[in-house]
Amino acid sequence: MKTVAITGASGSMGSQTLYHIMQSPMNFKSMVVLRDKPRNRRLAFELKKRYGGRVEIVMGDISDDKVCAYLAEKADYILHCSAIIPPNSDHDPEGAKKSNYFGTVRLVDAIKASGRADNIKFVNVATVALYGNRSYKHPWARVGDPLIPSSYDYYAATKLMAERYVLDAELPCFISLRQTAILHHNLFINNMKDGLMFHTCWNTPLEWVTASDSGILMRHLVEYDTDGTLPKEFWNKCYNIGGGAGCRCTGFETFDAGFKLMGASVKDFIKPNWHVIRNFHGTWFYDSDVLENYLHFQNESNEDFWKQMARLNWYYKLGVVVPKPLLSKLAIQRLFNNTNAPKYWLKNKHEGRIKAFYGSIEKYEQIGEDWSKFPLLCEGKTPCGDIDYEELKNPALVKEKGLLLDHGYDETKPDCELDINDMKQAAAFRGGKCVSNTMVKGDLYTKLVWECHDGHRFEASPYTILKAGHWCPKCCLPPPWRWGELAKHIPFFAQVYYDDFDACEIDVFPLKEGEDDFLISKNI
Repeated sequence: MKTVAITGASGSMGSQTLYHIMQSPMNFKSMVVLRDKPRNRRLAFELKKRYGGRVEIVMGDISDDKVCAYLAEKADYILHCSAIIPPNSDHDPEGAKKSNYFGTVRLVDAIKASGRADNIKFVNVATVALYGNRSYKHPWARVGDPLIPSSYDYYAATKLMAERYVLDAELPCFISLRQTAILHHNLFINNMKDGLMFHTCWNTPLEWVTASDSGILMRHLVEYDTDGTLPKEFWNKCYNIGGGAGCRCTGFETFDAGFKLMGASVKDFIKPNWHVIRNFHGTWFYDSDVLENYLHFQNESNEDFWKQMARLNWYYKLGVVVPKPLLSKLAIQRLFNNTNAPKYWLKNKHEGRIKAFYGSIEKYEQIGEDWSKFPLLCEGKTPCGDIDYEELKNPALVKEKGLLLDHGYDETKPDCELDINDMKQAAAFRGGKCVSNTMVKGDLYTKLVWECHDGHRFEASPYTILKAGHWCPKCCLPPPWRWGELAKHIPFFAQVYYDDFDACEIDVFPLKEGEDDFLISKNI
């Protein structure tokens, strides 16, 4: 009987992962790591009652070396779903780093020290937020694109550090799954607790996936690997998790789908300038089908999810009963005073966040509160003029319209033909150079020596640089966030960063909440 260890089993993805794995006819045994607190003690009781001896509860934290060593001693698969996510990561960046980065470090180190690393399959769950802000100019992303998490996104910064550690660790068998935003049944309630809800740009391209489909993905991964149908070449790579065509929309369409269950629209409750206009994250995955073709998990669309929500949640009827202006004031506008809300930043003159999310006070004021004057992408409008939205969403036209980012080398070459000249070409596109002068053709996992524009030398595999989109571990692992400055030297970054930021914006944003007064602005 194979043993599957799951971290983060109390979260949306982790709980569905456990549920679906325990439904498998292969009779897997699960180890579940839960932090010792009242809610998790109740969960542990429920899990033991439901699954009996098939589930082992490990009360502890992955920041504890002993807990990680125990998992590495017993498990055949470690599915690392745990994380401190927004908005909690926004308010507790140090806690996010401890959990998301150092927790991953300890798991990886435990596997390497266990003496049985060859027998453990490690699955790291990363995030779409690694890609940073996207707009209609480059709405489609794929593995290998630049990794430039948005400023002040502590969650993405810690997950970027964690994935880089996994890639550099040279584990015998691993993957990193860049999970998109998850549709789960507490989505509406969770969004109404924090100013984070205003961070979703109206025109951000979003490709969702449901929590259930994410759990099915994990179940199929361990099932297909156990029965030998998952090929060897699946491993030691990064993948994007997305729900596919039926899960692609914009930020506005996502909010509107929720309000439609009340017989209303976003426009009845929210003004355009309540939300930020950039510095978020979200994209449509051009390579969604890659993981789908391996693991066959894309079952539910956005429409399917919202139908479920309509059946499960009584509070959607409030929009029919309670006057819309009153409901807006009681449920939404009350969040204006939350420290994570743009209205709070504007009121308290948080210069850093205003610059990062709007560009300036003047640009914020230009947005206004009139929906008829706000260009919505899903209605075929952009600041630069009209656009065919459905055509933009058509993956068959992506290459024809030049919507994919350049990775800096000849991607038509098969991996087995990539050589040192490709490495040097890719490094130059990243503003640096490949210091190594030789490599075995097609060997993407033996580390080479690289140098960034700032003279930092580092070792990394060709896969990490060319295929996964990472670059200098000193310059390009925030905080601080200095993408504007880096884009001036790194064409790889500039091709997407300048979609929403001007070339003169080279501000360096700090780490800690409340440090906006110490924003570093360089003169051009």
